[in-house]
Amino acid sequence: MRRVWAGAAVAAALVLAGCSSSTGGSAEESSQVPQADAGKVTVVSYDSLDLPEDMFTKFKEETGYDLEISQVGSGGEMANQLVLTKDEPLGDVAFGVDNISAYRAVVAGVFSDDGGEVPAWAAQQQIEGAPGLVPFDQGDVCVNIDHEWFKEKGLEEPTTFEDLTDPKYKDLFVTMNPASSSAGMALFAATIGAFGDDWKDYWTKLRDNGVKITKGWSDAFGVDYSAGEGAGPRPLMTSYSSSPAYTANDDLTESTTGALLNTCFHQVEYMGVLNGAKNVQGAKAFIDFMLQVPQQEVISESNYMHPINPEAKTPEALAKFGKMADKPYQVDAKTIAENQQEWLREWSDLMGQ
Repeated sequence: MRRVWAGAAVAAALVLAGCSSSTGGSAEESSQVPQADAGKVTVVSYDSLDLPEDMFTKFKEETGYDLEISQVGSGGEMANQLVLTKDEPLGDVAFGVDNISAYRAVVAGVFSDDGGEVPAWAAQQQIEGAPGLVPFDQGDVCVNIDHEWFKEKGLEEPTTFEDLTDPKYKDLFVTMNPASSSAGMALFAATIGAFGDDWKDYWTKLRDNGVKITKGWSDAFGVDYSAGEGAGPRPLMTSYSSSPAYTANDDLTESTTGALLNTCFHQVEYMGVLNGAKNVQGAKAFIDFMLQVPQQEVISESNYMHPINPEAKTPEALAKFGKMADKPYQVDAKTIAENQQEWLREWSDLMGQ
């Protein structure tokens, strides 16, 4: 979602300014001195990655490497492909696995333990047991709300997970199947973080209160969500905390939608050198390059996620209306990897999916 919506805004923001400084070190410092032609770096990414030509040029100038992008589907699909091809990797570095799908690939031996020198501010978001995975952006998945719908109906807005099971909100919530949607899986993980072993009781209450399950985000936004393309009947939808930035007015004084910040799962996206990479030094140079301020700001604008580098600026609308939760629900990556298959089987049986 965030990448589709951000497309129009990205065009105006994809000029890389040379005046921004880097706190992550320069690509020249983390790799060999650039040569006239040092070869190429192949980046395996999700299919919505859209880097500007200026970035390819700048990377070549700083490192001597040509940059090639190989797109292999959504973030979850990419993680699956990385596991399936671990003995013959598809490239040198992966870009876009998140803290739900990453650990499974780590256990399978997909990633090298050496991602190069990682600044302290990035290391804080690294996954325990996965030292080679380096974060590059972050955001929250939460229940979103159509403020205008509730205002027109004169109905008090819900604020918590528990509120969604109240009969006065019956048939108002739409979410995604966690087996087929990354946003749906993140919301599902948030409920596990919130209710622990009682998560099945909670989902039983949601089911009985008329929650609708769709295959993916686009289905919910295009058909069911009252603030979405289809102006549907449901004013509560699983989405990103950044989504309300898109419904803000032109002078950024208010937005017609919001995120329920008591229902969030904190999502972090990572990059890492692939075991068996042909160009290890080039992969490390790419990781360092993507932590620098100019690239962090481009990725924040294009992904509509918050940058990892604290010196990088967040787009104004995102900073104002796409804030992250102070206390999101969390489930550590290892626990998710060890239990996800069984959780999804139990959820599917419970929800009739």
